Amino acid sequence: MTTKAKQVFGPVRAGAVVGVVLAGGEGRRMGPGVLKPLRRLGGRPMVAHVVERLRPQVMDLVLVANDPLPGTRALKVPIIPDPPDLQRAARRDGRRLGPLAGILAGMEWTLRHHPHAGWILTAPADVPFLPLDLTVRLCGLMHVPEPDVLMVRHGRRREHTLAIWSVKLAADLRRAVLDEGVRRVEEFAGRHRLAELVWTGAPEAFLNVNTPESLTAAERQLARMAANKFS
Repeated sequence: MTTKAKQVFGPVRAGAVVGVVLAGGEGRRMGPGVLKPLRRLGGRPMVAHVVERLRPQVMDLVLVANDPLPGTRALKVPIIPDPPDLQRAARRDGRRLGPLAGILAGMEWTLRHHPHAGWILTAPADVPFLPLDLTVRLCGLMHVPEPDVLMVRHGRRREHTLAIWSVKLAADLRRAVLDEGVRRVEEFAGRHRLAELVWTGAPEAFLNVNTPESLTAAERQLARMAANKFS
């Protein structure tokens, strides 16, 4: 009698890509209380799950957040705010500038700290079950001519902030946000060579936790994953 071993795959790293976790959203749909990235999932801040799954897939990782995130020092990830001039523009507008500001912060941090890295991979802090082979599958689509932006699509949903971005777009992105008032990610991305990775795997990998109900669903999914791991 033979027993078929269960095959377990670990994270896969690909290329000179820097990971940028976007934790600057206001999280209004989650309701009052703790900031959304700090909501507990499996006894840990939700952002810790994102960092854990993304870190092994990239050459370095940075977290963009304008609000204090107490308790995240243990993650050992640099935490940076939006660029100062974008913060001033946000105060003039009376509202935050949205994910484009965080994407620019990640690009400019990468240009300073990893000048030979041509790409960043952005991921929101509320997608705690990212695939462990996400980066290598995205990089597998970076054919010549390479797109400037490569976004993930699953089902009918395109994930605008789950994407690979060329850092060469930094200057154009700064102009778009500050001089032209562009705020929508898809508007900026549409100006450049844009491609998609159509995800054919389980959509649960991209569960977006932005309401109390979706946080409850994430707890159930985490429990299922733990049960499968030890079954």
